Amino acid sequence: MKSVVIRTSDIQKSVAFYENVLGFSFDGMISAAPEKQIAFLTDKASGTKLELLHNDRAEHPPAAGVSFTFEVDQIADAREYLVSKNVRILAEPKTIKDGKKIMTAVDPNGIELDFIEE
Repeated sequence: MKSVVIRTSDIQKSVAFYENVLGFSFDGMISAAPEKQIAFLTDKASGTKLELLHNDRAEHPPAAGVSFTFEVDQIADAREYLVSKNVRILAEPKTIKDGKKIMTAVDPNGIELDFIEE
């Protein structure tokens, strides 16, 4: 996957979350029209591009069924870090098949974020 687009009702809050909490780099923002803004970010580790799209006039559908997965070195450290940033944890860390550990949090747009320790 090269890029992901997220429709957001609060572009500044979303940019801050992905930049300051998850470590994406902010590449810039454009105004596609007076009421439309698009922010561009990049995940330094994978090179994945993220576009945050905001339209003042649009209704924002729920993010049901959408989730992102991030690999982490230590699930306990990831949990501690996310809690320190006031990120809501939906599912506490647990061990799944093959000894992998997984935890689920949520971003400001309601998108589920899975963190996996291999």
